[in-house]
Amino acid sequence: MVALERDLPQPAPPPSISADAIPLSARRVGGSPRQVLEVVAIGTLVLGLFASRDLPSWTERLAQTRFGASLDAAATTWDEAMSRLGLTAPHEALRRGVRRLIEQPWDSGKAAGSD
Repeated sequence: MVALERDLPQPAPPPSISADAIPLSARRVGGSPRQVLEVVAIGTLVLGLFASRDLPSWTERLAQTRFGASLDAAATTWDEAMSRLGLTAPHEALRRGVRRLIEQPWDSGKAAGSD
């Protein structure tokens, strides 16, 4: 009878972290489809406001499509409006910085300290 009164082994608790290191408690919490749509809309608005300089060149590639010409005109108008509001300054500053880095003379492969 001693064997029947022995405690049964308890099963191991499930791991709290999955194979991709995301805790299961965080994985079960997520946004609703409406929240995802809201975040996408906000991101599109922010890109439209601060990245309007690239919009006309992007819509130029759509010129052969059905609405390409009207999209190109709308993109140009939008970019001009953003420029008048001064919202193109961050984009232009970033472009200037990248251009300066590209034009900067870089070491041609010499190891540091080897003369």
